[in-house]
Amino acid sequence: MSSAAVNWSIESREELDLELLRRVCETFKAVTVNQLDFSMLHENILQLEKLIFCLDQDEFRARSFLQALTPELITSSNKAYHSWQSRLEYEFAAAFLQGKTSLQDYFLHKRSSELVKRELTLVSGARPQRMLIMGSGPLPSSAIHVHLQSDMSVDCVGYDPGDVSIARQVLKKCGFDGSVRMFRDGDTEYAASNYDLILIDLPRGPKRHILRTLRKRRSECLILCRTSLGVRRLVYEPTSDRDFRGFHIQGQQVAEGEQTISTLLLEAATSAATDIRLEWLKEITPEQATQILRLMNRTLEEETTIGFPGPLDEDTGNALMCQLQADVGERRRHLLVAIKGGRIVGQLILTPNSTPNHHHIVELTRGTIDPSFRGGGLAFHAFEEVARKCEELEREVICLDVRAGTMAAIWWQHFGFKPYGLLQDYSRVGEKRYQGLYLTQTCTELKERIKEIRAKATEATPVFQPPNNLNY
Repeated sequence: MSSAAVNWSIESREELDLELLRRVCETFKAVTVNQLDFSMLHENILQLEKLIFCLDQDEFRARSFLQALTPELITSSNKAYHSWQSRLEYEFAAAFLQGKTSLQDYFLHKRSSELVKRELTLVSGARPQRMLIMGSGPLPSSAIHVHLQSDMSVDCVGYDPGDVSIARQVLKKCGFDGSVRMFRDGDTEYAASNYDLILIDLPRGPKRHILRTLRKRRSECLILCRTSLGVRRLVYEPTSDRDFRGFHIQGQQVAEGEQTISTLLLEAATSAATDIRLEWLKEITPEQATQILRLMNRTLEEETTIGFPGPLDEDTGNALMCQLQADVGERRRHLLVAIKGGRIVGQLILTPNSTPNHHHIVELTRGTIDPSFRGGGLAFHAFEEVARKCEELEREVICLDVRAGTMAAIWWQHFGFKPYGLLQDYSRVGEKRYQGLYLTQTCTELKERIKEIRAKATEATPVFQPPNNLNY
């Protein structure tokens, strides 16, 4: 077959895939206004699932298909699938309450049971006793499966009064109303602090709010957060990496076969950071260089505050690491890294001034912490190391610069750094120009500030929340 014929075949198949997705979205809209029967949406959703499971076996086709989709089409597909699943729950719950069917007859019963089984495996070593599920419809199938498989006490939170009322009736009819309880969002009868495991099964907006609240309250419980990967994001809204800031991803179960939902096991940064090791590298191995680049690029996917407009390409990254390796080896720069389980999750660089008249000055640059560990106290311990290293190097004054108006600028000042200058045209990213703030303090002042922060931390839980990054 000629290359032209192959390309035509691929393009034709991709157009058929797109046509199916558009049909799902159009059918959903028509069913919503009662122009079509729900059975039409049901049939199209089953066809979409069949396509997704097929694409799962063809990485090239899946990647090409996703690249052809607009954000609006993906959002519309999410809504259609959510509506289909909700309708299935409503109709089944009504039939169940009338005694016309049993739980095992629910269309997604087997899939839900398998999903819960995979999720409970993630926390099998922790042996949780009380679980809270944030997000539940008229048929609390996840809660029921959790209780049946683990004998755990489970509480659920619903966001629709009608759903909560129906779910309570379902639980009562099942005989689970004592071991599986249903609450409405806003009820005062439940508090996240009373649970050692929380499962979040919500659209991204409410999910982001829940994660932020748990982070601010410094909750020490384990968190299971449902999300989607690859082509399965067409049927279940994925969670952004940005929403996981302040949490360490301890484990995951990735949907495969006829499963549609993946799940991440999250651990609060305050807990995840307890066994992080800080080390001043005397040399940088190729593996460490790769990890440092990966850390930088993860930051650059969302921020432009460490001197580059986006993730580094291979040539730029290699050149940057070669220079850093040489400087660290010759002691022209000193590199502090934070290591968790053999992986570099944070870094900063101290560069002593090389001229005799400025021997007392050291510059601090490229402070970066993996989003999973921000908020866990890592910055505090890093500054302790900075103070110790400055004493070792006999450097008295620490200087740094940062983009003005950022949370990073506030954070540096929180640790005692004082402004001494402002540069109007500090950095340029595309058409935008940003001001730069120049900060300094002595090593002695930094040590005193560390003592103050430690003393306050022992008096009460800090209410100051660290920023998204320490980058500049």
